[in-house]
Amino acid sequence: MTDRLEELAACWREAKRDEDDARKARIGIEEKIIALTGCREEGSQTVEAGEYKVKVTGKLNRRLDAAKWESIKDSIPPDLHPVEYKPSLETKGLRYLEENEPDVYRIVAQAIETKPGKPAVEVK
Repeated sequence: MTDRLEELAACWREAKRDEDDARKARIGIEEKIIALTGCREEGSQTVEAGEYKVKVTGKLNRRLDAAKWESIKDSIPPDLHPVEYKPSLETKGLRYLEENEPDVYRIVAQAIETKPGKPAVEVK
């Protein structure tokens, strides 16, 4: 098993290196495409290039400063508030309930959907 695992670890590292090299190459090509086509600050544009259609999409990442929002929201009519609050799971608290408050956890767990994630592999 050890020999087979060592072989697989070596293959993994080689594949990871190839993947990283391919990613760097793709990003370099994307930068050259953007230099030719330009890029809107936000939104997409499509440019035809022979048999290809090249779509370049500009994005703005926005994040709400919740404390600042709370300090200004009353100066804006409620029907014009561009902010919505969504319930989100706080995993640390859920784990606490699971380990320390099993009766409460059983109730909370009814509202939690749990699916296995992809296992992570790291080779050093």
